[in-house]
Amino acid sequence: MMITKKIITICKLLTIPLLLGFPLAVIAYRLHLWSMGTSFKIIQFTGYASIIVLLIAIVIGLFALFTKKQRVFKSSAIVAILLAIPAVGLSLQAAKAKSLPFLHQVSTDTVSLPQFQAVLALRGEGTNPLEYNSEKLAPLQEKAYPELKPIISNLNTEQAFNKAVDTAIKLGWEVVAKDIKQGMIEAVDTTLLWGFKDDVAIRIQATDTGSKIDLRSISRIGGTDLGANAKRIKSFISSF
Repeated sequence: MMITKKIITICKLLTIPLLLGFPLAVIAYRLHLWSMGTSFKIIQFTGYASIIVLLIAIVIGLFALFTKKQRVFKSSAIVAILLAIPAVGLSLQAAKAKSLPFLHQVSTDTVSLPQFQAVLALRGEGTNPLEYNSEKLAPLQEKAYPELKPIISNLNTEQAFNKAVDTAIKLGWEVVAKDIKQGMIEAVDTTLLWGFKDDVAIRIQATDTGSKIDLRSISRIGGTDLGANAKRIKSFISSF
């Protein structure tokens, strides 16, 4: 029984640093102490370690329950409950990443995408390329996000342009450029938790009955966006 007590004591000592892994990774990245890659490695390590310690705590807890060792059972239960947070969090993220295509940009028009101009100077070195291979990426997007379609409006181009600007501002995006003659709006959306900068291009074109609004959203860093760009465009469509 002494062995199980020692093991659960070690698990308890590991619980606090494992719980601090995620917030430490986020804070350090936001303070520019290290790269996003380093932060993600810390999150992965603490997540997997949490799963291992969680399973150990469950096994010891069940053993203590059957042998009626209440103190050991309570300690195991506390460790299991606390470590379920990072363990479940990592599992959900992993499942989400596996279920979504490896994309860092999406567009409502996958043939003739809205183009960026003003934000090019803001993107800097090391950011994701703007190139879009329609033949390869469009089918992936269509399968994962079939609802990403252009907005067909009965508003004329000027009305739609003004409404698009207002919608972007309402969503908290920073509008960095707007050209009503070209029907182009460029904006930057900063994510709440990590502070990632993602770029958005909005294009308004005239139709026989009003106007068509297309959007393109691209992450500056990261090979996959975990659905963030699609969610951003859907939020705009819903708000518009």
